[in-house]
Amino acid sequence: MKRLDSESVGDVLRQALSEQGMNDRLYEIRAINVWPLVVGEAIAAMAGRPIVTNGLMTIFVRNASLRQELNMSRSRIRDMINDNLGRQVISEIRFK
Repeated sequence: MKRLDSESVGDVLRQALSEQGMNDRLYEIRAINVWPLVVGEAIAAMAGRPIVTNGLMTIFVRNASLRQELNMSRSRIRDMINDNLGRQVISEIRFK
């Protein structure tokens, strides 16, 4: 039997992720990886690794003054993450 249509591995993976409803989770993981690019390596090193669940990004920050600074910039940070991903992935950011 001959295959008439060939598909790339990437296309097959994208289709499988879509069929399993895993696209949203994949973008949330990408948002975690974009975090240091958006805030910078130094700030990312002082904060904990983000946790993303259903569009809510939570980051634990021990330094109270840094937490306050990040809190005041959270909407700008959210927009930069979403712009970097090319879609609305993060709806809210909380710093704890």
